[in-house]
Amino acid sequence: MQYAFRSRPSRRDIIRFGSGVAGGLVVGTLAAPGLVRAQTTKKVEKPIVAGLNGKAGDPTYESIARIAPILKQKFNIDADIQVHPSSVLGTDLQQLEAVQMGYIDITSNVTAQFSSFSDAFAFADLPYAIPSWEFFRRLVASDLWRQQVGKFEAKLPLKVLPPVGAGGFRILWNSKRAVPAPAAVAGLKFRTTASPLEVELIRNWGGNPTPMAFTETYNALANGVVDGIHVQPIWTYNFRMHEVLKYGTEVKAIFAVQLQVMNKKTWDALGPDAQTAFAAAAQEAAGQANDMDESSEQTYKGKLREAGMQLYTPSADEMALWRKPGEAVWRGAGKNVDRDVVKTMLSLR
Repeated sequence: MQYAFRSRPSRRDIIRFGSGVAGGLVVGTLAAPGLVRAQTTKKVEKPIVAGLNGKAGDPTYESIARIAPILKQKFNIDADIQVHPSSVLGTDLQQLEAVQMGYIDITSNVTAQFSSFSDAFAFADLPYAIPSWEFFRRLVASDLWRQQVGKFEAKLPLKVLPPVGAGGFRILWNSKRAVPAPAAVAGLKFRTTASPLEVELIRNWGGNPTPMAFTETYNALANGVVDGIHVQPIWTYNFRMHEVLKYGTEVKAIFAVQLQVMNKKTWDALGPDAQTAFAAAAQEAAGQANDMDESSEQTYKGKLREAGMQLYTPSADEMALWRKPGEAVWRGAGKNVDRDVVKTMLSLR
C-alpha cells in the first residue's frame, strides 16, 4: 500500500544556527510528525530530526539511532529518524534551545548542560553522588527519577526519553603536569560546562574554571586558553583531545548522565499507540547503549594510554583528598538542591 504525505519545508534549510537560533531566526510553525495508518502497518508521517553531540557509533548516538530499527522490527512502525551527529546542527546550547522551539525534534546532553533550564536533575551532578554503573542503573529506574522527570517536563516543552550513561566517570585531564592530589591542580585552567556545581568543583580543587562549549574545547586547549578538561575517556579519545593533553587523574567525582529529550509537540503528535511503542523502543535502545558504554569505558582508557596519555589512579589516602573538597560542593553550589531528593537518592545506595 502506498502512503500520501503532506509537503513540508526541509528543516535542514531551516536549521542554520550561525544565523538561525543565535541570530533570531523566525520561521513558521513546523508540522509535527503524525501517524499514517494502514491495515497492518503504521508510518510516522514526518521525519524526526535529531541533533546530537556524539559521533556515529558512540553509545549516545546509538541510543537514538537504534530507535527506528526497533520500531520497525518489533512494532511494525516506520519512522524516519534523521540523526545528525557531532554537533553539526549547532553547539550544545543551541541544540538544547532548538529542541524546545521545535526546530529539531530530539537532542541529548549531559544533565549539567540542562541546569540553566531546570534544576530537576541537579542532584545527579553532585560530586560523588553516583558511585558506580550499578547504582546509575538503579537510580534511573527508580521512583525518584520518574518524579524528577515529571518536575522537568512540567517546566519545559520537552518529553524526557530514557537516559544513558555518557562514558562513565569523568577524568581530570591537563597538558601541564601530573596531579595525584588537589594540591597539584593550583593555577591550572579547566574547561567546564555551565553547571555551577562543576564550576565550584574545579575551584574547590584549586583550578580556574572556564565554561565553554565542548566543540570549542580542542582549539582552546591547543591555543592555551585552557590547560585541561574534566571529561570521560570516550569523548577525550574520539574528539582527539589526547593530541593536546598529556596527564589524567581518575578522580571519580562525576558519573555523567546523558539526558535525552524530544520536543513535546512532536511527542504529542505521535498519538497514544505510537507513543507507547516509541517509549518501549527508546528504552531498549538506551539499554543497548548503556551496555556498550559500560564495556567500552576501560577500552578507551587503554586507547588513551596507547596514544601516550599518562593516567594516574589515586591511592585511598589521595582519593580522600579529592573527595573532601568535592563533597563540600553539596554545601556550596549544591545547597539549594532539594534535600529530600538528596536523601532519597542516598537511600538507594
